[in-house]
This record gives sequence, structure tokens and C-alpha cells, in this order.
Amino acid sequence: MRIHASRCHSFAYRTTVAGPCAVALEPSAIGTTRPFFDCLVLSVGVDRGDLDVIRRAAIIVKHIATRTDPGFIVIDGFARWATAGRRGTAGLDVLTGLADALDVLHELSERLEERGELVHQMPFGWNKFRRAHVVDGAWAYRVINVGPHMPPPLPALTRPNRAITPRALPSCGAPAR
Repeated sequence: MRIHASRCHSFAYRTTVAGPCAVALEPSAIGTTRPFFDCLVLSVGVDRGDLDVIRRAAIIVKHIATRTDPGFIVIDGFARWATAGRRGTAGLDVLTGLADALDVLHELSERLEERGELVHQMPFGWNKFRRAHVVDGAWAYRVINVGPHMPPPLPALTRPNRAITPRALPSCGAPAR
């Protein structure tokens, strides 16, 4: 699994045309712009066998969300093995692979929601017009590879140091006046 994470001031997308493996959508959703503000946008490329790394991916995304404090997490998923020119796709059952990719994306969304995040999953298989205003800074854009053979890409999350000056909290623990 490869995740491209972008922290955005604003992000909007509009579904345009269904691809060959597009999920069903209500006709009113086609061509409608969906705006999001103060969000983390994830482009998630799903590989075969990624059902085994969902827990790890959710922990990593939650870590990024903790660092960036988004109002929403927007997930746009695709099957990486289905892109043109990928090796090792001979003999692959396409329908099983697509079902697995949808399961991975759904499970990732559920795990993030269980951890208290608001998640929106973009329609799978649709061509989209996207517009983003990405923030500046150290956590503005991340690319993460998650796989069974990959080491953890991020350090353990620690709470920010909240130093208190001696005048605010003396050694006895009672607040100073």
C-alpha cells in the first residue's frame, strides 16, 4: 500500500465519468462538487495482500492526523496493480482484486472512524476533477509505503512538551498567585 497524504486548507472534488470498475453512484452525485476545509487528503494505492497491513496503515494515518489536526480525512483509493504496465498481474482475477481493494479501503475508513476521525471516502473507480490548497510546513505532504516487509516509517507518537514555568507551578504543586 502506498499512501500520499496532503494536509489542505481546502479541497474539493467533482465526479465526472465512471471508469470501467466504478462503484454505483446516485445520478445526483455525478457532477456535484464536494468541498472540504481543513482536511487531510489521502490518495491510497492498494496492492494485492494489503488486507494484512490495514491496522498498520490506520496507525500511521492516525499519527499524521494527530500531528496535523484535520477536521476531515478524505480518502481516494485505487488499485495499484490495475495500473498499466505493472508486473506480476498475469493470471490475476480482476473481480477478486477489485473486491479486495474495496474491502481494504472500507476497513481503513472504519478503523480511522473507530479512532475518532471524521472520514469521507471518494467514489472508487470514478474520474474526478480535484482542486486543493495545500498548507505549508513539515507535515504538509507525506508519502508512506506500508507493507508486510516494511519497517515502521514514523517514530512513536509522543505528547508535545508542555513546559510550565516555575512561577506558574511551584515545587509544591499549588498554583502561584
